[in-house]
Amino acid sequence: MDRLNGEICERLKRHLKLAGISYKTLATEMALSEVSVKRLLNQQQPLSITRIAEIAELVQTPLSSIIAEAEKAIAVPPLFTLEQDLAFCERPELYTLLITIIDDKADAKALMAKYELNEPSMYLYLRLLEKLGLIVLISGMQFKLTVPRHIAFSDSSNFSMHFKNQIINNLQAQIQTIVPSSKTAYFITSRLRLTEDEFRQYNVKLEEMMFEALKLSQTRDASTANTNEYTIIDIGAQGNYQPEHKKPMNLTTER
Repeated sequence: MDRLNGEICERLKRHLKLAGISYKTLATEMALSEVSVKRLLNQQQPLSITRIAEIAELVQTPLSSIIAEAEKAIAVPPLFTLEQDLAFCERPELYTLLITIIDDKADAKALMAKYELNEPSMYLYLRLLEKLGLIVLISGMQFKLTVPRHIAFSDSSNFSMHFKNQIINNLQAQIQTIVPSSKTAYFITSRLRLTEDEFRQYNVKLEEMMFEALKLSQTRDASTANTNEYTIIDIGAQGNYQPEHKKPMNLTTER
């Protein structure tokens, strides 16, 4: 709900800018102080549905459209920036620390224990993560994550390309010996004849399933009962990449 509220506020600010309505004008229309308006739109004070509807009317945009825009924004995974991507390529340990913070909900103490880091080193790493806009230091080595836990890499990301190749190689070694009755791994391959639109829809459905599973996964950690870690890769491309079937050969030289 916090994410949805945040996106609604961002949509309202965008529509206000497009309509040429300043905070001062908005404050007058809503009978509020300009400071109060800024606090409402920056989530420093609760923004009621009545207030949202009031602003929507001022910018002449249906309330349902603003909410739909916000919901659509939430459905799209946020991406690492180019600066963050390049930093991970140069300093892969920064990604290691970030993913541990995300997956294990680790604080500085837990990170130091897991990676045997001393306090000065830990502090320097946190400063680097803060400089990249991934966390914000609150007091000492206490910090707050400033990116969503489901943040992802873009398709053209340098770091993810290298990381994906490592995952594929490691997973390939595991599934090469899979047996049909396995409950810990699967490998499915199929040759399909589809239109481009049908292939795209198939891909979209897989992405939606993956995204929903990712959101569910990120509500849990290693201590959650009856859960295990799984690595999943879904790959598809136009073309026939299956090995050629062995051609029948003459069994006799007779004609």
